Amino acid sequence: MADFTKVKEWIKDADAVIVTAGNGMAKEEGLDILSEENFDDQFGKIADKYDVHTIGDALDKKFESWSEQWSFWSELVNEYSLQYEPGETMQALKKLLQDKEYFIATSTFAHFFENAGFNENHIFNVFGDWTRMQCSSGINHGQKDDREVVKKFLVGEGEVPKCEDCNSPMELHMPLNANFFPDTDANTRFRWFLTGNEDKKVVVLELGIDETSPQLLDPMVKLVEQFPNWKYVAADLADEDMPDDLKKRSAGFATSSRDMLMNLTK
Repeated sequence: MADFTKVKEWIKDADAVIVTAGNGMAKEEGLDILSEENFDDQFGKIADKYDVHTIGDALDKKFESWSEQWSFWSELVNEYSLQYEPGETMQALKKLLQDKEYFIATSTFAHFFENAGFNENHIFNVFGDWTRMQCSSGINHGQKDDREVVKKFLVGEGEVPKCEDCNSPMELHMPLNANFFPDTDANTRFRWFLTGNEDKKVVVLELGIDETSPQLLDPMVKLVEQFPNWKYVAADLADEDMPDDLKKRSAGFATSSRDMLMNLTK
């Protein structure tokens, strides 16, 4: 296993830390989109009607009506975002990044980092954010906050939100179909952050990235390979799995993000 003392020194000396966070991080914060446990009990009617048994499968399914769709979405957003309290993993990350320049690129989409108090201008939600909504027409009419819509559906007073430009129904700002438009402003801020730190000491901290978010894995490894002052630290990945040319500038911990962060903040 990699040396925690060495990595602590890397982070202490770093001018900036780039966090990449995926499904593994989301799972530790309470959202496992691939788990079948409890889904049928919680969403029995949806499970039976559409033969879906995980959150991920249900998000991929087009329901018969927009009202039914928004009722289901509202339950998800409420349980995993509106009622979210930062877990041990998130709290340890906040402690680690205290007084550090940082940027977070995440595929978790549940507004975890914003809810935990991280600077929204330093977060790029690669797969969108389900506390926001977009036009379903396939035309990019921008994004709107959907949390008031969610609250109304939860008390039985919800109405399907409509686009202010074309009156089409709104849908979650997620890649549910070909209509998804990434947050170009956040993407631009992230690219400027990368560019501005090319010659500085940077640690890339990978938390729970897997094959579902390759855009947060291979490109970041390539950047570390390109810039000699950058280092790469990953949870859920053994030291020997690191690229050969990064052996001296990388550390892999075959443990959870939580355990890695807890050790780094001792």
